[in-house]
Amino acid sequence: MTALAWFGHDALFLGRRTLRRFYRVPANPLTIILYPLIQLVVFSQLFKDIVQLPGFGGGSYLAYLAPGQIAFTVFFAVAWSGGNLLYDYRSGYLDRLRIAPISRYAILAGEFVPLFLECVVMAGIILGLAVLLGAPIATGLPGAIGVMLLGGAFGVAWSGTSFVPALVTRNEQATSALSIVFFPIAFMSTAFVPVDLMPDWLQVVNAWNPISHVIEAMRSLMTVGLEPAIILRAIVSITILGLLLHAVTLWAFRRLTA
Repeated sequence: MTALAWFGHDALFLGRRTLRRFYRVPANPLTIILYPLIQLVVFSQLFKDIVQLPGFGGGSYLAYLAPGQIAFTVFFAVAWSGGNLLYDYRSGYLDRLRIAPISRYAILAGEFVPLFLECVVMAGIILGLAVLLGAPIATGLPGAIGVMLLGGAFGVAWSGTSFVPALVTRNEQATSALSIVFFPIAFMSTAFVPVDLMPDWLQVVNAWNPISHVIEAMRSLMTVGLEPAIILRAIVSITILGLLLHAVTLWAFRRLTA
């Protein structure tokens, strides 16, 4: 086997362990989907007439709200992802992996593999529930798969906001506290209202908000159809976000495992 094949084998092996650990605790997926699901059900009824405001464009608020809650689900799914590495670090398992004949970067890649799958599954659950409540999928099954894949890719990119604090501070409480700092970015996105209804300063923020770009791509697939420019903007945003955050993640991981 080539070095790349061995790397992939080791990453998948470690990823299966992390994935099994996640789903062995039923509270993990339930906790992730609970808050977005509450927002989806309650807000879609409580604010259903908001679509009549000028600049909203009409339609169903459930259809507008659903993509944002899918993105929120992914946001929550990765908020505590750095805790897995801290658990392995404190238990000594990370030290055992370091002396094993595997690439140290396969250890980190082994966290991203299950994280992608978790985000895809969690996004799919909220998407399915939204459809049951009446949300459309204009692009059908391919669009639904596209929404889930966008969710998985965004989750891997955004997970750096959890991995970096965890690897730098080596403290679960500090990691949790720093994760909360990023919540306003999600709430300032287009998850709840269009950009045109936001104050001027928030419109500027959303021009650079990667979460908004991901939400708009999902919304396009669900309510409008395939809009290549919007999808491409989301992919570029995810790529840039991932490169920036995980460049720091790699630095912090090398620092931890030196």
